[in-house]
Amino acid sequence: MSSGKASSLPPLSPAEQALMDLIWQKQPVSTGDLLSSVNEGRAEPITRSTLQTQLTRLETKGWLLSDDQGRARLYRSSLTEKGGRGKVLTELKQRFFGGSGMSLIRCLVEDGGLTDEEMAELNELIETHRKGNQP
Repeated sequence: MSSGKASSLPPLSPAEQALMDLIWQKQPVSTGDLLSSVNEGRAEPITRSTLQTQLTRLETKGWLLSDDQGRARLYRSSLTEKGGRGKVLTELKQRFFGGSGMSLIRCLVEDGGLTDEEMAELNELIETHRKGNQP
């Protein structure tokens, strides 16, 4: 999908973001399979109608597409996971860091509790990009 498409989508609530994370992992996915995944490990499971309301809302916002496959309706994202996460990251940078990627990274490094392994991975990522390679 083009970045224009992603930029025109409305922001996600935290619950919608969690649902999109599952959809990106499992798509295309039926309501029943998604309900099982959402409720896995939850002390208070959500109902099928609550999930259906969230799915309908995401479809109305343009984040989801659905197809009827026999008796099941299958949901999939309207854009790639990378495109969707990029949209969310842009909103996060704007809302909390004045649009500065450096401020976001500084916060992650100084206050984000990154492990030594994550810091090493971040260093490798910087070196890869410095050399002009894409991961």
